[in-house]
Amino acid sequence: MKKAGIGIPTIQDRARQALVKSAFEPEWESRFEGTSYGFRPGRSAQDAISRIYQSINKGEYYVLDADIAKCFDRINHDYLLSKIHCPSCLKRDLKQWLKAGVLDNGVFEDTETGTPQGGVISPILANIALDGMIRFIETMYPKKADRAQATVIRYADDLVVISPSLEIIEQCKTAISEWLKPVGLEIKPEKT
Repeated sequence: MKKAGIGIPTIQDRARQALVKSAFEPEWESRFEGTSYGFRPGRSAQDAISRIYQSINKGEYYVLDADIAKCFDRINHDYLLSKIHCPSCLKRDLKQWLKAGVLDNGVFEDTETGTPQGGVISPILANIALDGMIRFIETMYPKKADRAQATVIRYADDLVVISPSLEIIEQCKTAISEWLKPVGLEIKPEKT
């Protein structure tokens, strides 16, 4: 599949990606975690900020502010595809988009990881890949006495963990780092 330019899918691919995105969105929106905000219909950065404010406005808390390094560039294709259950013809299209490569100054480069740069479908694919991380932390640290031990709020590849305990914050950083490994991702130390 040829690209029209660096990371820019052809018009035909963009149209097909938009169609697939519109097919995926209802199912995945019903499944996505409640404190995930980036690239979702009816959700904004302001909503994420408001949620953070609500979480820290109830007392003293520690906050882990983390960034996932090169999220869109490094998502493991096999991991991502294993989470998507769809007809084989659609899965074949997804594989082609993921493996399409990019043309950079006349030099073609394969894409072994990541989602299509500039692709209409990339944001929902990234959200699918990252779905489950928040539930993982909530399962590790369930509410006690109706108070959250750890709250994770994610906007695209940025996340915060809020907890009244510094020890839980440190454990969450380690747990999220481990959770991200099979996804092909890691927390960016200099932005965390």
